[in-house]
Amino acid sequence: MASFSFIPRKLRSPHPDLARLAARRATLALALTVAAIAPTMPAAAARPAAPEGVCDVFTDKIARPTEVYRGQEVEIVLTVTGRCPDDAGGGGRADIVLAIDRSASQGDNGTWQPTIQAASLFLDLVDFTENQVAIVPFESGASVAQALSSDGAAVRDALLRIPAPPFLGLWTNITAAVNTAQGELAGPRHRADATPVLVLLSDGEHNAPTGGSPVTAADAAKAAGTTIITIGLGLNSNATTTLRTMASRPELYFPAPTSGDLTAAYRSVAGAVGRRGEITALEVFDLISAEVSYVPGSAEPPPTVARADELIWRIPKLPEGGWTARYRVRADTVGTVPTNKLAYIDFIDADGAPATRDFPEPRITVVEPPERIAVYLPLLYNGHCKPARPFDVVLAVDTSSSMWGEKLTRTREAARSFLRFLEMPPSRAGVVAFNADATVVQALTGDLDAALAALDNLPTGEGTRIDRALAAAVGALSGPGREPGHAPVIVLLTDGRQDGAADQEALNAAAAARRAGVTVFTIGFGADVDPRLLTRIAGDPDRFYSAPTTRDLERIYSSIAGALPCRVGQ
Repeated sequence: MASFSFIPRKLRSPHPDLARLAARRATLALALTVAAIAPTMPAAAARPAAPEGVCDVFTDKIARPTEVYRGQEVEIVLTVTGRCPDDAGGGGRADIVLAIDRSASQGDNGTWQPTIQAASLFLDLVDFTENQVAIVPFESGASVAQALSSDGAAVRDALLRIPAPPFLGLWTNITAAVNTAQGELAGPRHRADATPVLVLLSDGEHNAPTGGSPVTAADAAKAAGTTIITIGLGLNSNATTTLRTMASRPELYFPAPTSGDLTAAYRSVAGAVGRRGEITALEVFDLISAEVSYVPGSAEPPPTVARADELIWRIPKLPEGGWTARYRVRADTVGTVPTNKLAYIDFIDADGAPATRDFPEPRITVVEPPERIAVYLPLLYNGHCKPARPFDVVLAVDTSSSMWGEKLTRTREAARSFLRFLEMPPSRAGVVAFNADATVVQALTGDLDAALAALDNLPTGEGTRIDRALAAAVGALSGPGREPGHAPVIVLLTDGRQDGAADQEALNAAAAARRAGVTVFTIGFGADVDPRLLTRIAGDPDRFYSAPTTRDLERIYSSIAGALPCRVGQ
């Protein structure tokens, strides 16, 4: 409430731009309705916790024995288990009420339209053949703008017809919102076999002088079987405490959730609400370390692809009891060594979207060494050759604030050198700039001058959203400038870590790029990068380059150009 007793309404935000950002963040939490109706799979003690998603997917990898003599064999066991929301009889149909705060502060702070857009995107992904949705706007009171209905068009129309917030409004009556929503969920339109869910969004604390406590109202609704999810936009501490207490579980309160995770969060809703999920099109990649040797023919089941340094299994659908593979390696190097350089699984989640998980990296101790020889293999630039196949290359350049100044200037110079290595045409190039957002500065073009000019017009900003950069780059590679016979490539350069979203979102975006047939190279520039994350994004340690100083950039770009397949004899 405002400090002026004669105006009992919420404070206006002193920073409208920040308030608008907070409103855009509301879209994530609306999408996470799935968390309320999907069963939770407890992680086994020996397994790392899996990131949130439509289906719970767990990976494990062990080596046995863990202590051997040099030359002895070690068994490697990989396992993948998963559970989608309906596996234990959960998930299924839902009756969902969206309770949306339309008090005056929503208009004051510029958060009303982002709120409506967030709710609209949520409705686009609800399966109305199985689920019902109602709309309850509230301010000093609450009303049912749309009763529970499986008519998606009618629900969307009701959402868009909610009047804008009043210019002068005194109260935010969250209690009325809960009671009205619960009345609809307990009424004749509620289906006995559907999970009742209330999603309540507010940008301020309850301040109505009558009607009772919203926490008491929420407790009554929860006691009646309703799952409550609350979303707070730029709240003070009192409002935060209230909404967190109202939520059915602490993790179902979302304070100013970030809009950057919209795609992944809305995929979660699409895959988990109202249909049985499956984990399909699995691809297990195991890149064997140089310290051990794969024993040919030892893998069971036989891999789809078997090389000395890489095994790939392709599984159409994750079996109900999970998937297990075994193979043997020979210990070649003395010391405590990894059995793989990298191991991960790409798969299609229940909603049809690409996702990925890492396997642990088991280590073994090898004893009784021969003479030890240390070898250092520096990165060398041995010239450049023209690719044997034309390429469509998108340069994704980090333009966050930490890159401003000399770093960005040198990055542009190195990118120009890289573009000049390509034979344009027939090869094409595009440019994406990214910070908290990603912008296609130049679509794919065979015009070298246009691509070079784009590097002089890179927008800058705060944040480092690698997932958005990859998504924008894949979009550019799929656009009208794409040539079917060209090999698609992304070269991503960043001096920081994923900022503003979970690392898993960047990994999922990389998995989506691989599914689209795109080869990704990553360059970590400076001391603050996450080498493991960038290696996982590239999908192969040989496609990750570390550039500790600005002077290394041109050499690394040159090395990447040289890594592209070349014509014989050049």
